[in-house]
Amino acid sequence: MGLYEIIGYPLLLVGVLEIVLAAVVLRQNPRRSPVNKSVAAFAFFSAAFALNTAVMYLRAGMGLDIDLVARLNWIGWLSIPACLQVLYYMRDEKSRAAFLIGLVLYPFWTILYLLSIFTDLVEVDGYSLIPYINKTGPLEDPARLIGAILIIWVVAEIFRLRKELTGIRKAQLNYFFHGTLIFAGSSALAVGFLQLVSGFGLEPGLGSFLSFPWVALTFYAMTRYRLFDIRIVLSRWLTVALLFIVLSSVHLGLFKLMQPYIGAAAAILLSLTVIAVVLFGTPVRPRVQAWMHRIVVGGKFDYQRILRESSRAVISILDLDELLKYTIDSMRRSLGVGNVFLFLQDAKGRFLMRQGFGSARMAAESAPLEADVIRLVKDTQHVVIREEMEGLLPEREFSGLNTALQELGAELIVPLHFKGQMQGVLTLGYKGSGEPYIQSDIDLLEALAGHVAIAIDNARLFEEARQMRESLNESEERYRVMVETTVKKYLSS
Repeated sequence: MGLYEIIGYPLLLVGVLEIVLAAVVLRQNPRRSPVNKSVAAFAFFSAAFALNTAVMYLRAGMGLDIDLVARLNWIGWLSIPACLQVLYYMRDEKSRAAFLIGLVLYPFWTILYLLSIFTDLVEVDGYSLIPYINKTGPLEDPARLIGAILIIWVVAEIFRLRKELTGIRKAQLNYFFHGTLIFAGSSALAVGFLQLVSGFGLEPGLGSFLSFPWVALTFYAMTRYRLFDIRIVLSRWLTVALLFIVLSSVHLGLFKLMQPYIGAAAAILLSLTVIAVVLFGTPVRPRVQAWMHRIVVGGKFDYQRILRESSRAVISILDLDELLKYTIDSMRRSLGVGNVFLFLQDAKGRFLMRQGFGSARMAAESAPLEADVIRLVKDTQHVVIREEMEGLLPEREFSGLNTALQELGAELIVPLHFKGQMQGVLTLGYKGSGEPYIQSDIDLLEALAGHVAIAIDNARLFEEARQMRESLNESEERYRVMVETTVKKYLSS
């Protein structure tokens, strides 16, 4: 194996890993988050860069022409707008800046890419890898300078975003950021600034190796910190792989067994028929899938199913106390939380505990929910995670808030909004599994909170209607008694 192959084959592996990353992130995207889409685009363009470089070196090793492949290698620069969009969408999924970045930079690098393929303005024929020879076109150096400056922008945004993140989100993204910093910083040097120095003999395609730390650390963050929860996708892929290995072995065994007696063609046909019957006519496939799901996923998503069922069920409960008890029981059953309390607003505007469970129950019952907690939830208008508030609030303000939440054993605060008014607050402790709350959990809890808020309003209206009926019945009874008494007096006189 020569030097060309030593460089080319590992790059094929890097490219395949990045394609797998892009596919996994896109498949496991129930909210259609632009973050997932941008990460997938980043991985795809990085994969294209690595695979194209691998093909270039392998072709060179076979003595084939590489001029066209060298021109195609400019596709790697399209990863810059994708990476910038990832960072801005992580800060705000409706970021206008991210939209404008895509609107400007994707056409810019696409035009340069087309110019590099079809003209000599960027790349010129006569490209050589060993020794490295690159006859630059008039636009190549300015384009590389612009690319290097944009990569510095990427690095600066990573440092800014890291300072803004705290708690669980910071732990989830830390390895992703480190990998991106290695990739971006090294690429700015290797394929940007160093190429502008005359006589420096580093082939730019080798910069595709620098994406390996990024993809490796991203996969680690996904498996260790659930950056993107991939276990459902992984369980399906492992099921397919296991069935493929087992059934391929069965196919080969049946073929070798039957081929001497009935011939190769008939043996293949009969073997494939047996496999088709096993796959589609027996419960083997769903059972293997269920078994693999239990191994890889376990009961991780059972709680989300229970929460969805609870969201549908609460609407039908009209008794307020029964509704509140059902809500708390759903939290305990699905999430296994040690402390969960539901506070409702009374006539005086205080938020008092109406239902709850846990070791902090005495603290929850002893006083209304702290005004600082109510103010924070009203200001944010969405779910609040205690750890994330540490880096967002001034230390003095966070200290009092943190004390109040720790007394309740609360890690998550979920507001109950209906018609623009906050009717109550749900506080939840850590999950029984010890895992952090992920975005899909928060989305489900917000949906459940919305249904609970509607159900609370319905239950109150139902109670008011019941009281009005009782009052009306009492009035009718008093009127009947009064009439009867009056008639009796009249008749007796």
